[in-house]
Amino acid sequence: MPEYLIYLFFKNKRHSKRNWANAIIIEIIMSKTWEKCLETLKHTVPVGQFSVWIKPLKAQEKNNTLTILAPNESTLKYLKKNLKQKIKESVTRQNKNLKILISVTTQATTRKHHKTPLLDEYTFENLVLGNANQIAYSAIYQIAQNPKLSPYNPCIVYGGSGLGKTHLMQAAGHMVKERSTKTKVVYIPLMDFVRNITTSLRHNTIENIKNYYQSADLLLVDDIHLIAGKEKSQEEFFHIFNFLFSTKKQIIFTCDQPPKNIKSLEERLKTRFSQGLNLLLKPPELEMRAAILLKKAHNKKININLSEDAALYIATNIDSNVRDLEGALLKLKAFTDFSTTPKLIINKEVVDTALADLIKPQALNIDINDIQKTTAKHYAITVSDLSSKSRKQHIVIARQMAVFISHELTNLSLAKIGKHFGNRDHSTVLHAIKKIESNIEESEIKNNYETIKLKLSNL
Repeated sequence: MPEYLIYLFFKNKRHSKRNWANAIIIEIIMSKTWEKCLETLKHTVPVGQFSVWIKPLKAQEKNNTLTILAPNESTLKYLKKNLKQKIKESVTRQNKNLKILISVTTQATTRKHHKTPLLDEYTFENLVLGNANQIAYSAIYQIAQNPKLSPYNPCIVYGGSGLGKTHLMQAAGHMVKERSTKTKVVYIPLMDFVRNITTSLRHNTIENIKNYYQSADLLLVDDIHLIAGKEKSQEEFFHIFNFLFSTKKQIIFTCDQPPKNIKSLEERLKTRFSQGLNLLLKPPELEMRAAILLKKAHNKKININLSEDAALYIATNIDSNVRDLEGALLKLKAFTDFSTTPKLIINKEVVDTALADLIKPQALNIDINDIQKTTAKHYAITVSDLSSKSRKQHIVIARQMAVFISHELTNLSLAKIGKHFGNRDHSTVLHAIKKIESNIEESEIKNNYETIKLKLSNL
């Protein structure tokens, strides 16, 4: 049975047989008229405009009037401004006597869509800022202040797991909702989107689900890389993306890699994703990790008395991501809560005991003098250069590397390490550690680090 007759069956199931017959004739006339118009428009309107704006339209023909129904107000506004004349021309070519009306469909969406709420704690106020997320934070915050005027569309925050991508994105959603209750924010993990598309295809409600996403003023999609290889979901998302982008609605994604690197992702999506602002979130540096620990330790959920020294010690040994830091805190909380010692003070020994399976053991315990000699020889400078006040670039880099390795391979405190490098203070030593840590993935620094470590292991 043709699609328009199936539609008609449900639409007119209460009609008498005579009305049924008349309705069928009207529907056939309507379908043929609009189908011919679509064939014309397909060749007179650019492909992008046709697929996003024309193809989803429905049409009803009755009493010499062809009513063209847009799925929402945004589409109606765009049609009247940009495509109304071409639509009229195509209809007139088929039937000069038809009166043309362009309106919004009144058909209600009856099937519920899977919705995921924003997490209350994922706000800008609860973020800890550092070098690893400062730029991403500033960009997302600016977008959230006025999404309609943002030049960063789409905005994609990418990086490894547990670095705070979802927190940043949802923080934008919270701010937008707080600033305007009329602004519609839609947050969806990618796999929920796929499930909604699959369900809508099974129940023949694909236009309803597309209208739902296209009605968003701010669309937040988590883990967009998971759409790779899902052809139908990519096709529908392409149309949703084009609609939102062309109506100047803000889109924010998270991803585990740069969009251009996603395998099995359609080239047209790669191009559109890459045209926006792509921001890398790096693993948090030492100071930032310690600050995260302190902030989370003192919230209502955990509420343990963590000192700065203990936070720095944990942060030094757990350098992967925020989730691992949270896991370490929960484990430390459980240890202190269930300890037989009342009012247990959290010091290095307590941390070592509570987090024995998380704290990295020192692979080597080498004298700091050996580290200085080996590092100086590698960089072709003297040991005294490492303790000098020289600001020559190659000496500064060598000094920072020696400090970093000394912190990693010895049990000396930051203050004692500083004494071995010309009586430098705690903050200077911390800066050197942070500097190497943030650049350790650069090939030259990484090679120097690994070479020096190798030489030290063979002493």
